[in-house]
Amino acid sequence: MDKKNINKNNQERNSKVLYNLPKEVIYCRECLMSNQRPNMQPEHYNDDNKTTTKFTKDLCDACKWNKEKENIDWKEREHKLRKLLDKYRSRNGSYDVVVPGSGGKDSFYVWHILKKKYNMNPITCTFAPHIYTKWGSKNLYNWIDSGCSNYLFTSDNRVHRMITRLATEKLFHPYQGWVLGQKNFPVKFAAMKKIPFIMYGENPAEYGNPHDVYSDEMNKEWFVCDDPEDILIAGYEIKKLRKDLKLSEAELEPYIPITSKDYDEAKIKYSAFSYFIPWHPQGNYYYTVENSKNFTLSEDRSTGTYTRYSSIDDKMDDLFYYTCFIKFGLGKVHYDVAQEIRSGDITIEEGKKLIRKYNGEYPKRWIKELCEYLSINPNESPELKNIIKDTSFDEVRFNELADKARSPHLWDYENGKWKLKHPL
Repeated sequence: MDKKNINKNNQERNSKVLYNLPKEVIYCRECLMSNQRPNMQPEHYNDDNKTTTKFTKDLCDACKWNKEKENIDWKEREHKLRKLLDKYRSRNGSYDVVVPGSGGKDSFYVWHILKKKYNMNPITCTFAPHIYTKWGSKNLYNWIDSGCSNYLFTSDNRVHRMITRLATEKLFHPYQGWVLGQKNFPVKFAAMKKIPFIMYGENPAEYGNPHDVYSDEMNKEWFVCDDPEDILIAGYEIKKLRKDLKLSEAELEPYIPITSKDYDEAKIKYSAFSYFIPWHPQGNYYYTVENSKNFTLSEDRSTGTYTRYSSIDDKMDDLFYYTCFIKFGLGKVHYDVAQEIRSGDITIEEGKKLIRKYNGEYPKRWIKELCEYLSINPNESPELKNIIKDTSFDEVRFNELADKARSPHLWDYENGKWKLKHPL
């Protein structure tokens, strides 16, 4: 966007609040999370109808659940876990539980505990990232080398790049195609393998997604649809993608959720391990290091934060968390700080310093490679021009999209620079 027009356009939009966010910005008094944080939701519907973390006065839902966990009888919870596992346990040593993941600290922890402590026979499944980091790839094979059986699904790269580019242009969400695949694949895999039990790591309520009752169940609506013709991919209707991009059913399949009918017929139980066992991501990291052959940290802290062990598989992470900062005022550091304060790993004052230091860091380390990934050769995918006139992509285009994606209630443009109106 032409910088000369930014102030004018911002003033014209100033009465608007994008993405259905709360107009007033509030930070949690205990973990510093903002009420602008979007909840996990079905990715296959309209991205503009977001719900956000609920606050009771100035306390967020995640901290509310965290306080309630202090009164949980964990021995009783483990008893419930054992009963659940016994219900699905194989009697002949065949696979009896699907563990989705990448081989990172959390999925390794869940898989290893189920196998070694509870004598289950887990099989793992992975929806491949856009571009593996070298440590992300190493950790997948570390998982396998540690005794894990894994199904790795890798989507058609030409199609995946087009879907990612469309989602970046229309939604400023370069992760949407992968999120769709990551949510959809484990359920369809479990149905295909006739293993009606999936064990995920944490229930998203750990991070503030609202639940009337905090249970072990994962929300069905996140990975199920009634009619595939009603869903959106990258913000577009299925019929448009078929027509304009000439995509076949097979090429679109990874992004389409299982139907409610097929899910119910498969009688799948989709559960979260964090309901039964105290969940501590940093503790999961230490457990994984101790119990695996060669778990590998990122060589440096992740862009936009101070951690080296969280969300380190995909180079696209850098771009995604920067888009979160642009749209919601929250970068990766904000998510890490809130979780580690609630877990007791850092103090509120330490969290404030970390947020002020790293929030909004520009994703420069892999920006050239990521722009090349999003730049589509018109000779390889000529149909993309039916939707996007210029299929090339560079930093200039990325920053133009960023300027358009900023909600006026969060951002001001002053003296040639963007500034958050309500920083921590």
